[in-house]
Amino acid sequence: MTDGGGIPDGGGTGGFPGGSTAPGGAQAAYLPPVTSATPDWAALAEDNEREHRRRRLLRTGGAALGVVLVGALVATAVLAARPGGDRHPAAAPASAPALTPDGGSGTGSAPPGASASGSASAAPAASPGDQAGPSGAAPTPGGRTPGATTKPSTGPAAPGGPAAPAQLDDRIGGHGIALAPAAAVGPTDGHSGSTLVLHGSADGYGQSAGPVVDTGRSFTVSAMVRNNAPTGGRAVVTQGSDSYYSFYLGRDYWDSHNQWVFKVQTAAGAQDNTTYQAFSRGSATTGQWTLLTGVYDAATKKIQLYVDGQLANTTPVTGIWQAGGPLQIGRVRYKSAWTDFWDGAIGDVQVWDRALPAGAVAQLKGTGGTSAGVPATAAWLLP
Repeated sequence: MTDGGGIPDGGGTGGFPGGSTAPGGAQAAYLPPVTSATPDWAALAEDNEREHRRRRLLRTGGAALGVVLVGALVATAVLAARPGGDRHPAAAPASAPALTPDGGSGTGSAPPGASASGSASAAPAASPGDQAGPSGAAPTPGGRTPGATTKPSTGPAAPGGPAAPAQLDDRIGGHGIALAPAAAVGPTDGHSGSTLVLHGSADGYGQSAGPVVDTGRSFTVSAMVRNNAPTGGRAVVTQGSDSYYSFYLGRDYWDSHNQWVFKVQTAAGAQDNTTYQAFSRGSATTGQWTLLTGVYDAATKKIQLYVDGQLANTTPVTGIWQAGGPLQIGRVRYKSAWTDFWDGAIGDVQVWDRALPAGAVAQLKGTGGTSAGVPATAAWLLP
């Protein structure tokens, strides 16, 4: 046995084989012989260095690959986040057609809604005019009349927004008639010129900026009309104040009473007992064109109603109340409320600052309501 330090504690005469001793007689320490099993530390160090280099290369390559993968994922996310998921920037969507001022597309197609024609200008009227009313009044497709012109609206221009009112131009004077949204201009069967098409609604009428007729003097008002409503009072042309009309040309209706009428107010106060009326002899017609003409002669103090160029009735009056309100087409102001909305079509509306004689009214009928041989002071919807 040994003492753990490699020095034998006996069992021989010396530490070398054969019991030899070191020179000088001292016993030499025993060293184990070098054999092939002893590690080659230099080789091991070189191998270890090679392994470390290999691992460093692997770590560097892995980091580079990770950067590439992260970049690819980020690029994929950016492409996926494009509007519509479009992964091809070069494939841009086709642009939408540009809108014209009247709401149609740049292809020239007419937008829904009638526009003013002939004597009518400004912005397009509202869509109710595109459809035929109870009378069968049918504007051309898109609501346009040959020769019609439109101007951009000062109101909202976005598609689907509210339509701005159109205006009927005064063919003679400067009294434009602004149209409410449900009023449209277009042709109507049986009439050669443009007509104002209304459907008996509160938003279907025309209104001037101020009074057109001086009711303190002689005047004449006339229009070609087609009534579609079987019942109810219906106003063609009126003028008055914020509480009551001054004169009224249209149809009177209550119970069994159904007649054309020209009526006036002889005094202020909004009282029915100051109303004077000239009625037609027969019933007011439905579904056919009729020429109505109301005349006030300030010299003789009388009002007259002509139906289709024929004198229907004459009524003495004391005068006509002078009101400062605007002219109305298709409605009337009665006891501070709007009523008697016209249902049908109205054309060839004219005003004279004189009392037309019977011969001039007959000539007016002969021309289809367009000319009495005497110049008018204001006119709308003439051919």
